[in-house]
Amino acid sequence: MIPALLAIATPWSTLIIGGTIVDGTGSPAYKANLRIQGERIIEISPNLKPLPQETVISAQNLVVAPGFIDAHSHASGGIEEDPIAISQLTQGITTAVVGQDGYWEKPIQEFFRDLKATRPAINFAAFSGHGGIRSKVMGDDYKRAATPAEISQMTELIRNDINHGAIGLSTGLEYDPGYYSTTEEVIAVSQPLQPANALYISHMRDEGDFIIKAIEELLTIGKTNKVRAQVSHIKLGTAAVWNKSSSIVAFLRANRTQADIYPYTYWQSTIAALSPSRNWDDRKIWIKGLADVGGPANVRLTRFTPDPSWQGKTLDELSRTLKKDPITLIQEILNRTKDGQGSQSVVVTAMQESDLETFMKSPDIMFCSDGSIGGSHPRGAGSFPRILGRYVRDRKTLPLPEAIRKMTSLTAQAFQLRDRGQLKPNYIADITIFNLQTIKDNATPTNSTALSEGVIHVIVSGQITLKNGKPSGVRNGQIIRRNE
Repeated sequence: MIPALLAIATPWSTLIIGGTIVDGTGSPAYKANLRIQGERIIEISPNLKPLPQETVISAQNLVVAPGFIDAHSHASGGIEEDPIAISQLTQGITTAVVGQDGYWEKPIQEFFRDLKATRPAINFAAFSGHGGIRSKVMGDDYKRAATPAEISQMTELIRNDINHGAIGLSTGLEYDPGYYSTTEEVIAVSQPLQPANALYISHMRDEGDFIIKAIEELLTIGKTNKVRAQVSHIKLGTAAVWNKSSSIVAFLRANRTQADIYPYTYWQSTIAALSPSRNWDDRKIWIKGLADVGGPANVRLTRFTPDPSWQGKTLDELSRTLKKDPITLIQEILNRTKDGQGSQSVVVTAMQESDLETFMKSPDIMFCSDGSIGGSHPRGAGSFPRILGRYVRDRKTLPLPEAIRKMTSLTAQAFQLRDRGQLKPNYIADITIFNLQTIKDNATPTNSTALSEGVIHVIVSGQITLKNGKPSGVRNGQIIRRNE
């Protein structure tokens, strides 16, 4: 039966026909057609027929799913240069959740205003960021505990962000300046979260030898303030904790704590992240740091502005070419980029695929990219197709409906993104249509921006944003505030 409001079809009416619906709930796939009017889904049924002048999308032999929600994204960094966000659209991502790792440049109200002015093709939600706020309040004098007055200033900035739609607070406790904050400081500045039922999410102090201690700190922060807490991009990044993923999953589940994960065995950060120590002149910390990740051949320098000829090479390769030992090279890289002289980053192979798959199968762990637009880690261009191609289709690590749930409704529910993450009537029509047989990631550490393939159409708030694998030119991304 056709609703009265559709007696006359409009350009805002779109019918997707012939597809296999995977609705985001984890329920089995089924065959049906789906109708959109305006920005919302209004009907799903195998009996729907095209109306006069209605836009029709054929999804024969394709999967129709909710648009993918990237639970940990850095896409805001390049969206002004590429408002189409082609590396995200070709992954099927319709919403990027940014402000992660404690990152913050300006109050969330200003951030949303400026972002809206760029007219992005995808949606954005954002966290308030403790690290950037700490820098704003403490300036260059951050290598110490904050005073009560400084904590009060930070708390008010965070409260203002929460009141203007931030979905929670992120910290980056492995990075400066968050590294120097005490647990008590983070507890204090997180107090605005509880009245809003907002989320605390953290790139923890350690993702290796001391991961349990780091999780315990996260749990303490959450429980003290009676707020939900989540682990960012969970990984076991040192040899001492390899093959311990099952016990970590059990620990998280026992404490009702969620996490997100990207589907790679290598991480990206600055070279300083090889060690939690700040005593960089001590060669012993780098001996251990390199041993923890399997040696200098597993550390690839992806950015080094003082000498771009070093970029793309591993420490092992640079050591042989420059006749310098790897530890001397690490210390030189740090010294040549300190105090704003330049910048550097590395991609480090440091995880076991068996651990990665254990985390991916956990029902409480959602999916993310931790990627940026034009970044030097392939996760920015390949994460979601890699999950679907390598881990669902090829390795059968988890079934398709469960993978889609972890890309969509699980994240929407955790982050309070209302009316998103499922295919059901009256939900926002963020939709990804892809070919499960051909979807795959093409980005690699040496060609990190190569676009994925297999995503055929992407719809954002009811409008076709990617059509037959190519951007349509529509830039219909929305700013998503908590609980709106």
